[in-house]
Amino acid sequence: MPAGHQADLRLLLTYREQLVRERTRLANRLHSDLVSRYPGYQCKVKNLVDVGSQRAAEELLRSDSSVAGALAQLRFESLRRLSAEITQITKLIDEAIAQSGIGLRAIVGVGPVVAAWILAEVDDVRRFPSMSRFAAANGTAPIPAESGRVQRHRLNRGGKRRLNRALHTIALIQSRVDPRAKAYIERHRSEGKSRREAVRCLKRHLSNVIYRQLLADDDERAGR
Repeated sequence: MPAGHQADLRLLLTYREQLVRERTRLANRLHSDLVSRYPGYQCKVKNLVDVGSQRAAEELLRSDSSVAGALAQLRFESLRRLSAEITQITKLIDEAIAQSGIGLRAIVGVGPVVAAWILAEVDDVRRFPSMSRFAAANGTAPIPAESGRVQRHRLNRGGKRRLNRALHTIALIQSRVDPRAKAYIERHRSEGKSRREAVRCLKRHLSNVIYRQLLADDDERAGR
């Protein structure tokens, strides 16, 4: 990927992260206000970031003419503004990914933001001479942990954490919606591994999948 294109992706991703953090902070503050003012409201409202939940929460404020109620309404408006801006930035990221012509989006669980983080963190895939080196760089290379007759591996906290987080997101989505991933996890569970360990194995497998796709994309761009 051209250096300028990659730099643009990083700018978009960083800005989006800032918006998401700000929205989370604001939602937490609003949640605190509503909990104290309307005890038990959270039984009906699960997530203030969700538009449907916002509408349910706002119903509580319709008859509230207090200053606190007015401030809560202002925070709702800020939440909507931030959500709209996050959607706009995500669209720009999606367009940038589409222009790059990569095949990552064909992999189940790889949305525009995940694809962008992979590209931004990997840079040039050719600097990783093997799948195992790529796995070591993204923190999915297994670390053996002795546990009787069962072969176990503990969490690897090394490598690029954003890239590892991207792989974790893909693994979680696939474990819910992809029959192949579900079967993969169940096979490892039948071998005595915990679900968490099985998901780690899936992440290591996905590291190989991503690596091969990045190589294929690089070959296609180079006309090999």
